[in-house]
Amino acid sequence: MPEIITGSRVPDVQLARLEAGDKIVSVAARALFAYGRALILGVPGAFTPICSKEHVPDFVRNADKMTAIGYSHLICIAPNDPSVLAAWAGPLDPGGKIEFYSDGNLEFTRALRLEVTNRPLFLGQRSQRYLMSIEGGIITRLRVETDLLRYSCTRAADAMAPSFT
Repeated sequence: MPEIITGSRVPDVQLARLEAGDKIVSVAARALFAYGRALILGVPGAFTPICSKEHVPDFVRNADKMTAIGYSHLICIAPNDPSVLAAWAGPLDPGGKIEFYSDGNLEFTRALRLEVTNRPLFLGQRSQRYLMSIEGGIITRLRVETDLLRYSCTRAADAMAPSFT
């Protein structure tokens, strides 16, 4: 696990999303997370098998439960460009229960020291798989998988566990 971050402010970097079908909108992470209680699902990439078949669908299925226990924002951050992220998010979350943000420049990932390179999977530099809670712009909890192919401590059930909430 990185040496970061519990108790630290959210990095002062930009994330992005696609709006109105083709407009890329830059969003300051500090502004996005300045209020409320956010749950961040960090994934290594859109359209990757674990992210697409298990990780994100688990969060979508449990979104109402996570909102009910006090998370005001449910957000997925991926290291893909906003267009790819929008194309991926639509079929995975047709009800729009989760907000999807691009960290295509890896600014958020690098600021948190969560970048990883996996040459055997031909992924290049990506984000580690993580689960993070932020309250009022302060990082309160972080869990990071030890391997991109693992999905054991960043599930929706982990986000709702008393030890995380």
